Amino acid sequence: MQGIGQRLAWFVLSLAGVSACGKHEVASKPSAASASAVPSAAAPAAPSAVAPSAAGKPACRALAVTGLATVDGAPIVTATLLDGRHWVELAAGASVALRHTQTSREFKLVGPGHALPCRDGSEQILLADGQLSTSANLGVRPGAEVLIATPEGVVHFGDAALDLSLGAQGLRVRVKQGEAWVEPEQRAQPHFQNPVRSGSEVHLPSSRANAQSLVDTCQTAAESAQASARRVLGREGSQGSDSLGARAAAHMRERSKARMACAIAAAAAFGDSDPANRQSLSAAVAHADALWQSVPRAGPSGTN
Repeated sequence: MQGIGQRLAWFVLSLAGVSACGKHEVASKPSAASASAVPSAAAPAAPSAVAPSAAGKPACRALAVTGLATVDGAPIVTATLLDGRHWVELAAGASVALRHTQTSREFKLVGPGHALPCRDGSEQILLADGQLSTSANLGVRPGAEVLIATPEGVVHFGDAALDLSLGAQGLRVRVKQGEAWVEPEQRAQPHFQNPVRSGSEVHLPSSRANAQSLVDTCQTAAESAQASARRVLGREGSQGSDSLGARAAAHMRERSKARMACAIAAAAAFGDSDPANRQSLSAAVAHADALWQSVPRAGPSGTN
C-alpha cells in the first residue's frame, strides 16, 4: 500500500507540472532559461533569430516593424522569427508587432527599450524597459495565461488588452479590455486590488531592488518549491491539513511563487551593466528554474 500511495503522490506532482506548463506555458529548460537572460555574444548572419532546425518550435513572428529593432545587432524585419532566447533592442520610435506562432497571441513592443518576447517559446515576455501593448480575443484558451515579467513585478492575464510602460519611475499598467493581475516584487507595497479591470490604471513605483537581491529571492522560492514537491511524496496516510491534497495544493502555491520570482529575476538580470555579472546572475536563475520545475521520481518501491 505504501508503494501505491507514493506512486499516487508522484502522479499528483506530475499533473501539477503538466498543469503549470499548460496554463502558464513555461516549461523552459535550464540552458534555455540561461540564454533567455543573456544576450548571445555572436551576431547572427541573417535577420532571423531562430535556427533552421528549430523553426518548427513555438516562437514569435514579426508582423510589422517600424524603425530600428535588432537582435544581437541584426535588424528585425517583417516575418522574422524570434526564438525566445535572444533579447530585442528597440531604438526610440521603433516598434515591432509580434504573433506567437502556436497560440496566435499578439502584442506590440515600442522603443526605446529591451524585451525578450516568447521566452523559450512560451507565452511569457520579459520587459527590462520600454513599452508593451497586448491584444484581446486572440489565442485565448481555457486555463492559459500570458505572463509579462519586469524587475518591478509581473502582470498575468488570460484575455486582456493592456498598455504597459516601464521606466525609471516604475511600471504603469492600463487595462483597456478584460482584466489582469498585477503583482509587485515582494519589497513593494501596492495600493490597489486584483484583478485590475477594464478602464483602470495602476502604478508600481520603482523598488530600486538590485538584480542580485531579486535572484536571491528567486533561488529561495525555488528551493521552497522543490522541498514542497518532496513533501508531497512523504507522510503517506496523513489526514487533515497534512493530507496529500493539502500538500499538493501547497506545492502548487510554492511553484507559482517561484515561477513569478524567477521571471522577475530574469528580467532584472538583463539590466546588469557588467556582462560577466549578468551571465552569472542568469546562470543562477536558470538553476533556480530547474529546481522549481523539477518533479521527484518515485522508485518501484516508493523511493525517490
